[in-house]
Amino acid sequence: MTNPPTSELPVLRKVVRSSTIDLIVDQIRNAIYSGSLEPGQSINEVRTAELLAVSRPSLREALQRLISEGVMTHAPGRGVHVRRMRTADIDDVYAVREAIESQAVKLVVRGGNSTARISRALRELERAIEENVARTIGDADLNFHHSIVACSGSARLTELMKVSMVHTRLLSLSDKRGYEVRCDVLDSHRNLAEAVAAGDEPRSLAIVARIMAEAASRLHGPVDDFDGQVVKGTDAETPADDQWLRLRNRRTDGCDLTCPSHGSARL
Repeated sequence: MTNPPTSELPVLRKVVRSSTIDLIVDQIRNAIYSGSLEPGQSINEVRTAELLAVSRPSLREALQRLISEGVMTHAPGRGVHVRRMRTADIDDVYAVREAIESQAVKLVVRGGNSTARISRALRELERAIEENVARTIGDADLNFHHSIVACSGSARLTELMKVSMVHTRLLSLSDKRGYEVRCDVLDSHRNLAEAVAAGDEPRSLAIVARIMAEAASRLHGPVDDFDGQVVKGTDAETPADDQWLRLRNRRTDGCDLTCPSHGSARL
């Protein structure tokens, strides 16, 4: 039997992804997640490359990936900006969150996976709520949901969840009312942890759906049947020595950092 011509084979080229690109993406994602890079903020290519000690081509490739993830946006003539979420994004973000976490719950329950990580994340959430600091509560809340996905053992779901967590944080940071989180979520999260640990799939899925619906409802604005308690964030919650602060949109030496002479990122 002769081999078919090479042109007829379903050839897939091996994509070599430099670890440098992955690190840049993680750094920028983390900066957005922490609030150091704000919604609507432009990315200055020259200064960002200098800050991260990477080449501009590597930075451009990383930004392209973040654009494809919906974390950044690109407008011709205006460069790359951190995405500013709108009201129309709320339901879509939480629909994706529900899909990811529901599938994770199924994998945990059906596989009999350990839920120790979920229990630890719940304890962290309890401590955060006692501290009553918005950013701490928000981080612990998202970490709890991430722990469920991590317990699923699915690397792909975990990667999707990392991006979805940034989208969720961008929704809160883009809210015209300012950054705020619910501080009365402990009961629902404790019930979810108990249901997953008990292997009760229907109850777990119902709780996930309710948590997502309530979160989306709060972001849409005040409604008659919403009586949740919230904690508002403050400027003091942003680290004063944050290295990303130097990239904020401000004027230096009489020139805006986003002006052409400073090299805004253009893809």
